[in-house]
Parts: sequence; structure tokens; C-alpha cells
Amino acid sequence: MLKQRHEKQLACPMTEAFAALVEVIGYGRWGGPIPIDAVTPPKPGFRYQQQRGKVLRRGKVLACLRPVSITLQEMLLDPPCCVQLRLHWRLEPVEDGSCVLLDARYLLNGAATLRRRHWQERINGHCARMLSALEQRVLAEET
Repeated sequence: MLKQRHEKQLACPMTEAFAALVEVIGYGRWGGPIPIDAVTPPKPGFRYQQQRGKVLRRGKVLACLRPVSITLQEMLLDPPCCVQLRLHWRLEPVEDGSCVLLDARYLLNGAATLRRRHWQERINGHCARMLSALEQRVLAEET
């Protein structure tokens, strides 16, 4: 199992960071945000499927502990490549806001093993874009 770890500091409370995180995750996976309030976070077991270019993303929400963490399990299919991906976002309080930690663990199957560097870069880029979108979402809330 290969691993990547990403981190982003946000100048907002954990509850606001969590709400923004759910919106950012939802937009790129199931076409829009899951409505979130104090009662209805994303439900474990929720399944989604999305096609972007040649890559088909199939996944499900494994866990959602409000306002601390969200874990997704995904399968990226780009024939003949297949990548099993587990994304775990964890929020921690810091002195001036929140810290978002994103752990990406992935397993390359079939032809994906021959394109290891390509997939490492794609997953790294995806994680960086997710955290950047989260930061932009939080900044938009402040204005």
C-alpha cells in the first residue's frame, strides 16, 4: 500500500471547516454538496459514481464523524489501469483555526503498476487541488 500525506491550515473553527470540506468533497464526487446541518452529515455507506475524461471513479463513504473526519474508499478505473484509493480527512483544532490532514492510501493493480509515477502524480495533484478548493471555500465564507 502506497501512502501520501497532505496538510492545510485554515483560519476558521472546525465546524466551519468541516461544512466546507463536505461541500468540496461532494462537488467533485456526487455532483453537488450533501446538504449538511447539525443533524444530517454524509451517511456511511453512501455510494457514488462519476466519470471524468477516461477515468471512472466509483466510491463510497466509509465513515463520517462530525466535525472530525471523513473517510472515502474509491476505485479509479482507467482501462487497463485500476487503482484502489482510500482518502481520510481529519480535522484538528489549532491555536488560530483548524488543521486539515489528508491521508491518501492507494494500491495499484494491473497495468497501473507499470505507470506508478503517473498515478503518484495524479493522486498528489488531486489531493493538492482538494485542499486548495477547501481553502478557497473557507475564504469565500469569510467575505
